[in-house]
Amino acid sequence: MNKDHVAVIATQDRNSVVDLSVATLGRIKKADIEKAIGGRLKKGDAILCSDAHHSYKGFAKDREMEYHSVNASKGQRVKAGLYHIQHVNSTHNRIRKWIGATFWGVSTKYLQQYLNWHRVKEEIKYRRDKAQAFVERTMEDAEALIRF
Repeated sequence: MNKDHVAVIATQDRNSVVDLSVATLGRIKKADIEKAIGGRLKKGDAILCSDAHHSYKGFAKDREMEYHSVNASKGQRVKAGLYHIQHVNSTHNRIRKWIGATFWGVSTKYLQQYLNWHRVKEEIKYRRDKAQAFVERTMEDAEALIRF
């Protein structure tokens, strides 16, 4: 990771609810994590499982959260038979393939909108009425157009 790469934080819970947030350019810091996902978590309200990057540990400590790190570079895939980051890694892989194959890359300025689109696309992919589901999902947030 260098200053030319965009850090995207993907969160996913046990119910497969996914959130994707553009965090920063370059290496991620604790403040970037706080800005990206801090507003959605209450202190002590969740268990955080991440890769071994030290910023996540600091974020979890500040939030009084239970924390588990998985160090893939040391061959670790699952911790305590329960904690893993494989779903998030799979999500990252699907996003990279979708953006690379469909758009041949996107502007950093609009990356968050593409991430939002991907999240909605993934949420409705098994529905028979995809068009109707997309319209319903889009209309849930009438203020979205104003924000973006």
